[in-house]
Amino acid sequence: MNHLAHLLLADPEPSCRLGNILADYISARDAQPLSPEIRRGIQMHQRIDAFTDNHPVVHQSLARLGDTWGWFRGILIDVYYDFILGLNWNNYHAEPLPQFLEVAHADLLHALSEVPDPAAKSIRYIVSTNRLGRFADPAGSGVLEAYERITAIIAHRIPNRAVNLVPAFVELQQHHAELTSDFQQFFPELQAFAARWSAENPS
Repeated sequence: MNHLAHLLLADPEPSCRLGNILADYISARDAQPLSPEIRRGIQMHQRIDAFTDNHPVVHQSLARLGDTWGWFRGILIDVYYDFILGLNWNNYHAEPLPQFLEVAHADLLHALSEVPDPAAKSIRYIVSTNRLGRFADPAGSGVLEAYERITAIIAHRIPNRAVNLVPAFVELQQHHAELTSDFQQFFPELQAFAARWSAENPS
């Protein structure tokens, strides 16, 4: 899952929310000095990702994309699921998305003091640009920006596997109804898993 889903699934307190987002920006070594509460959020993120990666409905979504995208299909679907979540937010959370993000952003910044750069800088940028709020844009601006950003990261970190992910948006849009149906089947199960994990692993 991508960042918007991780924020929704996290326990509604600053450290857990931060850990759930921070997991994509910090190494295991750099996470060790952080508070147990933040590290619990990181662990929650990892368990959510493992549940997602092994779910048959997610595999069904991956299969809807052509073989052109290979290993990158997982990234494409993760981000597109956030788009579906943004468009259908009111089905999964009682609070409107702008109000939810206002509180969640404040929580992220509140818990950020012990996090080293560049991870802290990345979190501040997510908040200052309201990146997650744009996943509710029906035109897909949040998705396209994410694909552009990930394309640049791949080109920098693994240039031998450089690929432009932006054109995949057109193919994903062609399967939007089916992917939305997949998401509607899968996400409540993920919510139940996250709630169960949280109860079994209290802070």
